[in-house]
Amino acid sequence: MLSIVRMGMSPFGRILAVTCTMPLVKLFGDTQSSWVIVMGIWAVIAMVLLVICFANCQETVKIEAREKQEKIPALKALKLLVTNQYFWAVLVLWMMQNVIYGVTGTILPYYCKYIFHNDTWMYSTLYLTETLTIVASTCIVCPILLKHFGKRNMALAGAVLALAGQLVFFANPYSFQWMLLCCIIRGIGLSPLNAIVFGMLGDVVEFGQWKHHIRQESLIFAGGSVGTKIGSGLASAIMTGLLSLAGYLSSAAGAVTQPQSAIDMIMNIYKTGPIIVWVVVIITLVLYKLDKKYETIMEELTERELQGQL
Repeated sequence: MLSIVRMGMSPFGRILAVTCTMPLVKLFGDTQSSWVIVMGIWAVIAMVLLVICFANCQETVKIEAREKQEKIPALKALKLLVTNQYFWAVLVLWMMQNVIYGVTGTILPYYCKYIFHNDTWMYSTLYLTETLTIVASTCIVCPILLKHFGKRNMALAGAVLALAGQLVFFANPYSFQWMLLCCIIRGIGLSPLNAIVFGMLGDVVEFGQWKHHIRQESLIFAGGSVGTKIGSGLASAIMTGLLSLAGYLSSAAGAVTQPQSAIDMIMNIYKTGPIIVWVVVIITLVLYKLDKKYETIMEELTERELQGQL
């Protein structure tokens, strides 16, 4: 539930940033230095919030056996991390989650501009609709589904729905209303994975303790967060490379006419990129068996801890 609340509220941060960045840039002169100032403001706000979080959070889970355990060398800790198969599974899921945000968020303005010939209200409407759908579904629907189906099954069903929503888009990719419907379907499908990815990392911690007799909360969560950077960077790099290969012309110096190859590439990225992502997510979740083992693992860990063991 902590994961659901955190991930359900996080889109509001993106909405706030998207809404306020351009007005602030113009307020500070609408120059390159204005962008630096605005990004600096966001960075300072983020740092203050992180410091507040750090200062007020305390570790309340105390495991007696862990207090007696000697410190684990860094190389050994890293080896245990990379041999935890479910760490890799959740890393892939987190990475794919950020790839889908990158694909739909980054290429959507280009799609609206060159396919719909409207990159103002159309883009804002599509972006806001999908984001608010994710928020509503994460906060309202996912807690109910989680109780009945568990994390893995809920996320798998959502991924199948998101894939179906993207396939529906193929039926009429030139219709704004049709794309709006697909954004709603995709948003509902993405919300289960969005809701429970942090919770799945917590399960990976328990599995690692059960498998290796060593608990690695910090390393597992830190390593898992690498997935967000890899996902975002991978999506941006691939899309930039594909657009360049297709002959995309930068419009920084003013309005330009894009070659048909670049317009075709924009459409192909928006159409096929999410399909690749959701296929990878579905395969990963089909292979993910930790939910079935989790209750037995927790019972064994409880018995171990009563005996003074990890």
